Amino acid sequence: MSALAWLLVAPAGALGAVARYSTGRLVMAVSGRGAPWGVLTVNLLGAFVLGVLSGAGPARGVLLVAGAGFLGAYTTFSTWMIETEGMAEQGRISAALLNVVGPLIGGIGLAAAGFALGTALGGS
Repeated sequence: MSALAWLLVAPAGALGAVARYSTGRLVMAVSGRGAPWGVLTVNLLGAFVLGVLSGAGPARGVLLVAGAGFLGAYTTFSTWMIETEGMAEQGRISAALLNVVGPLIGGIGLAAAGFALGTALGGS
């Protein structure tokens, strides 16, 4: 893997973080604040895009920059868990459990669908 690819991970991560924040804010502005729709959207979209990228079989440097850099910063495990913990603390146990199970099932499904699409588009 090239040194350039490694150098591009940080700026790609910065762009991913800005994209996550912007997407989350947009989704929350449209949907309201009743549920963590912003975090759910970025995590599911990120799983799908990473699936497409992985299925397409790009060069390792591209996968490093786009996957680990951009998408690694775009998706967010920590915010997902903090929101889940907050629901549990508020006594919203069913919502907390749904917030764990739903994104896991959806993320795995969307990553698999993305991988199939990436492979169909000419990947490995």
